[in-house]
Amino acid sequence: MPVLAKANGIVMRMLIDQTFGTHFHAFYGDSELVIGLNPLRVIQGEAPPWVREWALDWVGHYQSGSLSARTIDLNMATPISREAAGHLSSQTEASAYLRY
Repeated sequence: MPVLAKANGIVMRMLIDQTFGTHFHAFYGDSELVIGLNPLRVIQGEAPPWVREWALDWVGHYQSGSLSARTIDLNMATPISREAAGHLSSQTEASAYLRY
């Protein structure tokens, strides 16, 4: 997962997967929050209240600036293997997702 921000001891990361879709992870010490979009909410995890509030505010700000404008940098996306890309319909489409 790429690191998007580090502040106040909190590390923010983003992940796109089939289970939760696009979501964020907030790490603070031994605590971790999984934050979902649409609606913006904590899916799972525990952290001090101020960390939860800061992370939700950060994701809301990030979402309104980047995600709603569809300007996600594909180089930040989680790379997939050639085997995992086998289900894609064309070689051109598959190559857009692969890292060499």
